[in-house]
Amino acid sequence: MGGPKKPEQERCDAILAAAYEIALAEGLDAVTARRVATAAGISTGLVFFHFHSKDGLLEALLGVLLDGTLDALSDSDLARLEPWDRLERMIWVELERLVEYHAAVELIFAFYFSRRDDLFRARIEASFARYLAAFSPVCREVAAGTRIQGDELAATVVALVQGASIQTIRNPESFNPEAILATLRAVRPA
Repeated sequence: MGGPKKPEQERCDAILAAAYEIALAEGLDAVTARRVATAAGISTGLVFFHFHSKDGLLEALLGVLLDGTLDALSDSDLARLEPWDRLERMIWVELERLVEYHAAVELIFAFYFSRRDDLFRARIEASFARYLAAFSPVCREVAAGTRIQGDELAATVVALVQGASIQTIRNPESFNPEAILATLRAVRPA
């Protein structure tokens, strides 16, 4: 049981919330210790105390964004469903999350493409690998007894969700998860 948060954790949360809002509004380059401190109502020194540098702050922000990416795929209720129903539900949940969190998804892409070094990319690639691993078991079950390879199906499903995430960034108003799911249902065996 987690009791009340310590003041240091509350301060870190406030700093990260301010960094998130600035990044959403103006992009990652606008996230500076001074701007974040002003938005969080604290001194610039406290931002550096907790995160040591701008890169440290951005790494922590990326961690917050990535930490929630697998939450929906680990729902214990999924285990009770038949494999195809489980896969469909997992995809549906991810597509719905794209609608709700499209701004955060856009930030993850911004992190990925903002630097040529591995500071952010390695962490994002590791998250993508965990994402693929979360879909793989159910895809292997769905593919059992067919000509489809389970790992290839999982890679296809992840590519579908990643492509959908780009669509939500480009035009969130026209994104239609139900249409994507209807296509999936059309290829489902009877």
